[in-house]
Amino acid sequence: TADDAAGSPAEAGAAAAAAGEAAPGPAGEQRKGPWRRSHVSRCAEAAAEDLAPEADKLDPPMPPLTRKGPSRPGLGCSILLRRGAWMPQLGLGGGDLVGPEGQGAVAAALGVGYRLIDTALYYRSERDIAAGIKLAGLTRSDVFIATKLLQKAHASNDQVRACLQESLRNLGTNYVDLYLIHNPRAGRIKEVWQLLLELREEGLIRSVGVSNFGVGQLEGLREAGLELPEVNQIEVHPWRQLPEVVEYHKRHGIATMCQAPLARGRMFGWSDLATLAKELNRTEAEVAIRWSLQCGYIPIPKSINPDRVVANAAQGFDLSARHMAEIQKLDSGYLSCTMASPCSELAWELVADGIPPPEAWGGDRKGRGGGGGRGGAGRGRGGYH
Repeated sequence: TADDAAGSPAEAGAAAAAAGEAAPGPAGEQRKGPWRRSHVSRCAEAAAEDLAPEADKLDPPMPPLTRKGPSRPGLGCSILLRRGAWMPQLGLGGGDLVGPEGQGAVAAALGVGYRLIDTALYYRSERDIAAGIKLAGLTRSDVFIATKLLQKAHASNDQVRACLQESLRNLGTNYVDLYLIHNPRAGRIKEVWQLLLELREEGLIRSVGVSNFGVGQLEGLREAGLELPEVNQIEVHPWRQLPEVVEYHKRHGIATMCQAPLARGRMFGWSDLATLAKELNRTEAEVAIRWSLQCGYIPIPKSINPDRVVANAAQGFDLSARHMAEIQKLDSGYLSCTMASPCSELAWELVADGIPPPEAWGGDRKGRGGGGGRGGAGRGRGGYH
């Protein structure tokens, strides 16, 4: 294979170091440089000040989110969201859950105890997820379903309503447990967010959240006097830990939902997580997911392979304080979702009231962008996410 021809990651890194070059790595980005600085919101700086200890007197942090269930985080556990809904702590990502294979993966997940399924209208998997729930012999009320607003629907309030109604029809239900803005780059965030809150009051949505939002955008909502989301689904994994965002979540009672919790498998074999996994006699995927769970996050690993879906539950072991400290050192800011995740840095002024031009977030690149959530290629439909 191409990987075999290149030698091991360690050998490749050593060769590069000897040549005085940057060590090679997997496809993805560290996302530093002018893109980040030119688009970072002024609100992010204000938010950073807001996180300072002296701000506690004026804006005391909320208590930690409550978890119920077994002592070991994961299957069977739920997180209490800020408005009182219980959200299962481990979910199945729904990006590739289409056709009979997708339905089988959903049924396999539900069969071993998953009770959260994440999807989006853009994924075109909602009907198959509904079929998979029936295949597992469960009812709608047994499963917590999260889905997302189509990016182009932000153009008007009528399209937002139509988008939600289409998802409800696809899922065969009259409500969704969690409805998310898919990406801040969709624009008109303030008006769309207020509409989603209205739809919640109408009973069509139980909880409202966002995806791919950074501190500046969350702080923009707060400074506008709007209710903050209960959930932010964002790329967080051992190689991109986002301590500032996570701290903001904790302070304001926002649950951290991890998309691509395995970095799409692209960092496997390239860091000390491989050594730790070998020590524990576990896969890197299991260790990465167990780390997310012990951090109190809600990971949604994605796979269409039933065996891998079961393995991704990461059951039967715990990470010690030493293990957690070692994983903390792996944070490099690595992005696997190279189109969606960087949008967390878009300036609030770009997205609050208008729709940003595609060139502001890379949507003008030929053959990429515009859809609403996928960035970069994975390792096939049965691959790691």
